[in-house]
Amino acid sequence: MQELLRVEVMSYSKPGEPPRPVTFRFGAGDAQYKGRVLKVLDKKVNKWNGNVMYEYLCDCTVDDHPSKIKISYERDTMNWYLKNL
Repeated sequence: MQELLRVEVMSYSKPGEPPRPVTFRFGAGDAQYKGRVLKVLDKKVNKWNGNVMYEYLCDCTVDDHPSKIKISYERDTMNWYLKNL
C-alpha cells in the first residue's frame, strides 16, 4: 500500500470543475517545506474504494528545488495528499 502524506494546499477552481493546486506546504519531522506548482502535466480521476480522487502530476518547486510531484484531492473529505516527492 502506498503511504500518503496529508498537506495543506491553496487551490483554485472554475465552476463545475475540480480544484487545481497552486501552492502547498507540509511538515516532515521538525522542518516545514513550501512548494509552488508551476504546471499541471496530467490529471486523472481515480475511484478507489468508492472514493473519488483527482490525481495531479505537477512540475513544481519545493524550497526552490525543481521537482515533479503527484498530489491528490479526495472529493468527499476535501483533503489533499502528497503521493511522491
